[in-house]
Amino acid sequence: MKKNALLLTLSCLAFPACGQTDQQITAAYAGMKFQVPASPVIIASLGAKNDILLIKYSDTVGKKYITFNTENSLETGGCERSYFFEATLSEKEAHACDQASVESFKSVFVQDKDAGVWKVENRAYYYFLSDQDTSFVFFETDNGNLIKLESDFLDSGGFRRTLGGI
Repeated sequence: MKKNALLLTLSCLAFPACGQTDQQITAAYAGMKFQVPASPVIIASLGAKNDILLIKYSDTVGKKYITFNTENSLETGGCERSYFFEATLSEKEAHACDQASVESFKSVFVQDKDAGVWKVENRAYYYFLSDQDTSFVFFETDNGNLIKLESDFLDSGGFRRTLGGI
């Protein structure tokens, strides 16, 4: 009788776990861990100068992907990254960054996108989200690298889950 009761209890506990639809796996990049959707079709990493991690969820070329890459060569117009991103998100024209660099970035990443910043503890995540196009999140690691997270299917909640539930 005790065995049957134990078996029934374990069965009841296991059933809800099987029904989860929001399964995640852990991806490691730049010394950090990220939670990405489970069941990718392919995972690829290009090292050296490219330093890209690609996680693909479709067999169609250029569709349904997440990439992580280091963007240390981003032209910030001669100012610190945090000031640069704040300038790109601001409507103000008076800032210390080169105007051409700010306008160039805005035309690629900000125009027609939901743009802003998520601030969590001592880190800022600058997001540029689109419903119809590729979306981006930029942030600095503890060692000063600028990381660009890119996806053509994650929404705001998906990016936040990927970044550890921020």
